[in-house]
Amino acid sequence: MILYSLHCVLQETAMGQPVTKRAYLIGLAVIFFAAYGQYFIVHTDLIANVLLVYGLPIFIISWISGKTIIRRAFQNNRVALKYGLGSFGVFTLAGTLAAAGIFAALSAFDPSTLKLLHRANPVLRVSPDLAWMMVAASFLVIGPAEEYIFRGFVFGGLLRIYQNHHWLFLAFVSAALFAGAHLYYFLIYGMASLIPFVEIVAIGMAMAVTYYYSGGNLLIPALLHGAFDAAGFIASDISPQIGIALRQLMILTGVFVAFGFFTRRRRKRLF
Repeated sequence: MILYSLHCVLQETAMGQPVTKRAYLIGLAVIFFAAYGQYFIVHTDLIANVLLVYGLPIFIISWISGKTIIRRAFQNNRVALKYGLGSFGVFTLAGTLAAAGIFAALSAFDPSTLKLLHRANPVLRVSPDLAWMMVAASFLVIGPAEEYIFRGFVFGGLLRIYQNHHWLFLAFVSAALFAGAHLYYFLIYGMASLIPFVEIVAIGMAMAVTYYYSGGNLLIPALLHGAFDAAGFIASDISPQIGIALRQLMILTGVFVAFGFFTRRRRKRLF
């Protein structure tokens, strides 16, 4: 039944028809099948894992609405950079504060849960020989692929299908779906995974704001996403001090950009 629905969707899009709700749901199902499939399909080949997690969804998404996504992906770069840095700073700072609140709550009600956070993250934990390769992959593969999937298709599709809903609500839905695709955090950290999930939602919101105000730009979100993940690999596998410092620098830069942006807007209103 699913394969038949997919066949019908591909026929519709091949004939140039606009993306329907059915096509969108099929694409979403493929995304989460690929994201969760990596935990149940036993293999040790890195390339096979990348093709499953990113290659399969990108192929289906490209067939459904790839032209629309790509057409907008490189436009309004200056606007995207301004909103990208600013929203990244604001939302990641808010996410960090929210994560600190969850940490305090768990400490008060179930301190044993926090011991789970000491577990190594197998996604970030790689051998030193592969660490710099994963830093490069963050910019070349992970950032671009995940932004194409979750901002270009998931958020962009929500905007096109549910035009009567406020875009911020749709941005939150897409950010929650983005967090939901990171199942491995729950498998590793249990209830303590609420802490990284909040931070992932914050990143998703920041990138969705950038996408919305730039009219669909994906270049800047991909670079920011890649830089954030690259700093994570550096912190996990190369130098914790440098990796954490890089993430803090990104947040401070973003907050500074956001402060300057809102200050200029306030001055324009006054004069």
